[in-house]
Amino acid sequence: MGIAGAWITGKLGLAGEALPVPLGLIHCTLEEDIVLRDCTLPALHLTGTHLPKLDADRLQCNGPLHLRAGFQATGLVDLSGAEITGQLDCDGGKFLAQGMGLDCSAIKVGASVFLSEGFEAQGEVNLVGAKIDGQLACDGGKFLAEGIALEGNAISVGAGVFLRNGFTAKGEVNLIGAKIDGPLDCDRGKFLAEGIALHCDAITVGADALFSGQFESRGWINLTRAEIAGNLWISGATLTTGLVAQGMRVRAVFAWKDVTGDGIGVDLIDAHVGTLLDSPGSWQSVKKLRLSSFRYDQIESDMDVQERLDWLAKHDATVNRFTPQSYVQLANVLRRQGFAGDAARVLERREDRQRLQEYLDGQAAHKQSRDNLNGDLRPAAASLWADGKFVLTVLKYFRGYLFGQRLGYGRQPERVLRWVAVILIVTICFAQQIHIHGQFAPTSSVVLTSQDWLDSFPTEPLHPDSPLWRAQLDAWAQTTSGRDYTSFSAFLYALDLFIPLDALGQEKNWAPSAERGGWGEWGHRLRWLVQMAGWVITAIGAAVVTGLIGRRD
Repeated sequence: MGIAGAWITGKLGLAGEALPVPLGLIHCTLEEDIVLRDCTLPALHLTGTHLPKLDADRLQCNGPLHLRAGFQATGLVDLSGAEITGQLDCDGGKFLAQGMGLDCSAIKVGASVFLSEGFEAQGEVNLVGAKIDGQLACDGGKFLAEGIALEGNAISVGAGVFLRNGFTAKGEVNLIGAKIDGPLDCDRGKFLAEGIALHCDAITVGADALFSGQFESRGWINLTRAEIAGNLWISGATLTTGLVAQGMRVRAVFAWKDVTGDGIGVDLIDAHVGTLLDSPGSWQSVKKLRLSSFRYDQIESDMDVQERLDWLAKHDATVNRFTPQSYVQLANVLRRQGFAGDAARVLERREDRQRLQEYLDGQAAHKQSRDNLNGDLRPAAASLWADGKFVLTVLKYFRGYLFGQRLGYGRQPERVLRWVAVILIVTICFAQQIHIHGQFAPTSSVVLTSQDWLDSFPTEPLHPDSPLWRAQLDAWAQTTSGRDYTSFSAFLYALDLFIPLDALGQEKNWAPSAERGGWGEWGHRLRWLVQMAGWVITAIGAAVVTGLIGRRD
């Protein structure tokens, strides 16, 4: 049964009726409501028709239902609990009621639902608990309600959900607990609500979730506990507030590229993604970043390690206390991908930050202890105890700092070679000056009492720093015992002094003489520092190489 272009003044009431043929009112105008509550019919076509209200809850439509191409309702269109075996097509329809514009709660649709291509709803569109076997297509649709624009709590969609290509929602889009077998495509969509703009808590997406192109969101995108079987692609988007994705799971790629905004926040606490894909500068717009327990199996990025450390620093600046997990996670992935040096640098920064946190904790505890002294029965003893603990904290901090500078906290033992080289160069130069000034002397008692040595002395006693000390040494070197004695070498002497093996014979046979002048006196004192440095660095280096000290993450 079909009517086209009619003006109908009375109410069309078919509640509870079973129509044997489709009902079609094409480009008609009705002055009163259409009532199809509990009605059964093969199909319903209201293309281009204007009416006050459509009451069709629990409608049984065994074919398509069209509210499209100029359809207009000034009141509520109620399809709650309806069962439609065909498609629900509202393309180009206008739903002008305030409050609730289109109620499709608990609806069952055997094909697709189209709310696109000129679709406009002034009030809320309610799809709570809807079951749609096909797709939900809202391309270019205008959802203009201020509170909740599109309510899709617990919706089930057999294909994809498309909120793209000019889709606009002034209020919140709620897809909490939605199950979408296909993609969630929001490319070039505009979500203009303040607060939460797109609420996808506990959503399940069977393919990709896309927020790219000229996608815009003024409020939060909430993907908390979302399960995404494909990729999560956020690229070329404009975010005013940011992304909350605590506990999110992305099986494939999480892409964050060319995102613009002014001081946005990103919360990835306990999220897990397959691949983290980002680009240099892509996180510059992020002011607050939370990465605690954020896990990723691999990284695809051109970012260097310094920029990645800056990325972690955003997290450190956001959270109240330092959390090392984000550094360990990054280092483990870099190591698996073959970037061992970068991984070591990340873990060094972790150690630096952790040592600083321990120091700050000790400082805070010290301050609290001092503040609590007024109620202590023994304030002097309590003060001494608090100060002692703080001193130990400071010493521990500097010990860790020196360990990090010299050995990279056990992860870059080769770094100690720079310190060894500095110590050896200084020792060689100093030893050479002592030798030039003649203030080295043999240590052998046989030599020192030999006639050759005694004959080389001038007849007059020499004062300290006299240049004749070198002449005496040179004269002795020309004697038989001098030629047979171990020759002095500043290089070998420095090595023998630093390496605790005494294998080169220099330290055993030569020593600075404190009686011959200032060079010899300082050489006599400083050799103990070089020996101590050699023992400490050698022992720590051996312990690091063998794994006795130094963390292994």
